[in-house]
This record gives sequence, structure tokens and C-alpha cells, in this order.
Amino acid sequence: MPYNLPRSMITLVTQFVSKGKNTLKTIHLLSLLSAKHRLTPTAFKLYLSHYDIEIKDGELEDLLSLVNELVKPIKGIDILQRFYVGYTINQIGKEFDLLRFGEDNIINIELKRENTGEKMKKQLIRNKYYLSFLDKKVLNFTYVAKENKLYYLNKEDILIEVDFTVLISKLLEQDLIEIEDIHKLFDPSNYLVSPFNSTEKFLENKYFLTENQENFKKEILKLGSKTGPCFISIEGRAGTGKTLLTFDIAKECRNSGKKVLIFHCGALNNGHIRLRDNHSWEIALIKYYYQYDFNDYNLIIIDETQRIEKDQIENFLLKAKVSNAKYIFSYDYQQCLATWEIKNNIPQYLKEQVSPKHYKLTEKIRTNKEIGSFIKNLFDLSSRSPEQKYSNIHVEYFSSSNAAKKELELLKSQGWKVINYTPSKYDDYPYDEYQDWHNDSAHKVIGQEFDNVVAVLDQHFHYNEERKLSTKGWRVRPYYHPTKMLFQIVTRTRKKLHIIVINNESVLSQCLKILHPNKK
Repeated sequence: MPYNLPRSMITLVTQFVSKGKNTLKTIHLLSLLSAKHRLTPTAFKLYLSHYDIEIKDGELEDLLSLVNELVKPIKGIDILQRFYVGYTINQIGKEFDLLRFGEDNIINIELKRENTGEKMKKQLIRNKYYLSFLDKKVLNFTYVAKENKLYYLNKEDILIEVDFTVLISKLLEQDLIEIEDIHKLFDPSNYLVSPFNSTEKFLENKYFLTENQENFKKEILKLGSKTGPCFISIEGRAGTGKTLLTFDIAKECRNSGKKVLIFHCGALNNGHIRLRDNHSWEIALIKYYYQYDFNDYNLIIIDETQRIEKDQIENFLLKAKVSNAKYIFSYDYQQCLATWEIKNNIPQYLKEQVSPKHYKLTEKIRTNKEIGSFIKNLFDLSSRSPEQKYSNIHVEYFSSSNAAKKELELLKSQGWKVINYTPSKYDDYPYDEYQDWHNDSAHKVIGQEFDNVVAVLDQHFHYNEERKLSTKGWRVRPYYHPTKMLFQIVTRTRKKLHIIVINNESVLSQCLKILHPNKK
């Protein structure tokens, strides 16, 4: 489809784009369309890259249709300047087609080829939620190209058709502001709700699932209509939202009057206890499964299933197979912390025994890209990301455990989450020298997340021949894998990660090389 831009509009765009200081990623919509119309595909691709824009040809066609409507009644084209096109919130993956920021309000315009009815409305309500944290009035519009119609989400969250002059007047009235870095406006922690660390927000539904999570949820809720048990598994690595999806399904079932029982394969955290004691959720340790009659429940969830003992799962399934409940096994095989957990391979055992309907979450929504990149590099030196900037990773070196312990105490007093390697009940481990037993252990924080996390790498860590992080030199063989516990600790991070290295020049050097790959 040719981009039939009036020659007068193409001429005018230069003077408007050059006026004032354009912030990175904002663009004049006419400039974007002019570039598509005039530039070669190679040059246009570079132009989009300069503004960090990803947009399809079909979306550009819809944008052109909207722009033509906006400039019809007026002579000027200044209402088309300073738009963010396709902006995505870090970590969340929430994308907005068009955003424009004013002193008192934010204008959001979504582009649609066809009218999708209720889905359009839900999208704008979701957009309103994400933008509401910026403490400005949010004006949400959807333009449907095939209909050539404009819709507006009003104060009552009703989607109504409006004339284009409504949007034009709002754009004309908007007192535009300069934004140095749009990413700094959006704090991912506002949206990354955890049933354990943001329990009240979770219960008040102050969050949204991703489209992938929503689709899985709908399918799972539809299962189990036949007589007899129904087995389901939800798999997801750290940061994919496995726990939120699992507990959201539990909440949905509870709200619809169904009886739900949750077994946790590990120690209960404070969030579990709040849900149980303050909100009447039935949550118990997996070792008490035999005390319950499974036929009394509609849904039974086994959270962190990868950590269940073999005899427990065998006996559990014997009870489950003669019941009529729906069962959800939620797990992350990467979060096994002991050798026996790895060898048992419970997910594989479940597959062989009950062939559960399997749902795998792959998209990381909680993990900060910077944190995720560093963690991947830390555990495998062959996974270098030289282009990644690490402004939220801090590395400190101490020659003694005593000095490191004092620094850990100081960081804790400053609000950092210091997480211990899980201690032994019987043996003395090297990390006992610098750990404070008041801190939560790696086992205690499973499924939780914290803004700022501290992790320690002592002299027993090293890189093996495959350039992967490992440990050696232990006087007593540890019951739990130190590297697995370290992985558990660092993947709890949402914003900042503080690494303390004790008497280990080799690992320190590799950490610094990850942070500064171009320095020699």
C-alpha cells in the first residue's frame, strides 16, 4: 500500500522535527511515515533502530490512516510530534502503540486493523492501570482502521465511539514535557505482584497476567469436568510468573466457591502464613498430606513439586487416583537444591505416572534483563553479553569472612535482603563463618522476590573446565548444592544485586570481566 503523503506535509515535517530538543525515542509521527515513504528499506531500518522502534508495515498503514484523519480539520501538524511508538515497560513486556506525555495528562492511542470489541476495552483498561502509577490523568483511545472510527475509554471504563475532534482537541491542549529517560518513569516493582511479598495487592487483584498466562489460566479452569481426577502441571523457570499464575488460579477457584488445598514442598514463608492465618487459605506442608481427605476438595495444588520426596509423591498419587479432585503440580526443575532432588526427577516421574496436561511458561516477566544477563554470565562464562550495561550490579571484595560479615550487617541495615546459604543441622559449613542465622535461607525464599539482594561467593567457588561456576575444597561434602543455592539467591532479585566476594581473586576477576568486557 503506497504512503500517499501530501508533498506539503513532507516539506513541513523538517521544521517541526528540528524545533526543540527531541528526547530519545520520541518521534514526530509524520517523520516516521515520511521515512517509510521516502527512504530505502535499509535506511528506514536504521532510522527505526535509531529511535528504538519496532513496527510492522500493517501498523504503519493503520497509523497513516489515523494521521490523515487528525490533520484533515487543521492546518498545523504539531499535534503529531513527540510520540513514543511501541514503548515497552522493562521486565513487564507491556507495550503501548502510541504514548504522548503532557504536564497533566498522558494520551495513549492503540491501533487496530479491525474492531475486536471486548478485547479492545480490556486492553485500554489494562493500559490505564499501568499508566495510573504516573499520577497523571490517562486518556485512552483506540483507532480502528477498517471502520475509520475512534473509541475512547471513559471514567466508568465504558468504551464509547467519539469524533476525531475529541482527540485533536486533547492533543492541541496538551502541554508537552521533556522526559530524560522514559524507563525511569515506570518502576517494574509496581506491577510485579507476588502472592507472598505483595499479598494484599494480590488479594485485591491489583495486577494483570500476561496474555500467555491468561490463556493458560482459561484452559486450566476448563479442564476437569469429567468424573475422576484431573492432573495438570505448570512449569516455569525463575521470573516467568509460575507462582503468580498458580496462586491466581487458586484464588479464582476460591472466589467461585470451590474448595482449594495447597501443599508447599518446603518451609512456609511469611506470605503463606498471611494467606493461611489472615485470609483462611488452606495451606500446609507437603509432609502432612496424609491428614487430608482429597475428596473434600475441588482443587489441590502442590507447589515447588520438584522438591517433594519420592515416597511422598508415590503415596500422594495413590490417594489422588481414587479421588475426583483437580491437581496442579507447579515446579521449576532448575530450583532443585539437593542431589537427591535432582536424581529423583519428580517432573519426569509425574509424566510417567499420570501424564498431566502440561503448561510451560517461557517468557520472563519478572527478571530484570540486566540482572538476568549477569546471572547467566556468572554461572556460565561462555554466555557473555558484551553489549549489556550493568548499572545495578555491585561487586565488593573482602579478604576475610569477618570483614564480609560486617559489610553484610551494614547492607542489611540499609534495606538490602541478605539471603543465607541453607545451614546444616549437623555439620559446620564454611559459610557459617559470615552468615547471620536471623536471615532467611535459600530454602526459605523460594518463590519470593526482593528489590535489592545480596549474595556471597567465598573461596570455595571456582570455574571448571567447561567455564561453569562450581565449588571445591569442602571439608565436609555439603548436603545442598552451593551453586544451586546461589542460583536460588540471585534469582530472587528484582532491581539491584550486590555480590560480595571473599578471598577469591579468580572469581572476582571474572565478575569484573562480566561487568566490563571491553577493559583489559
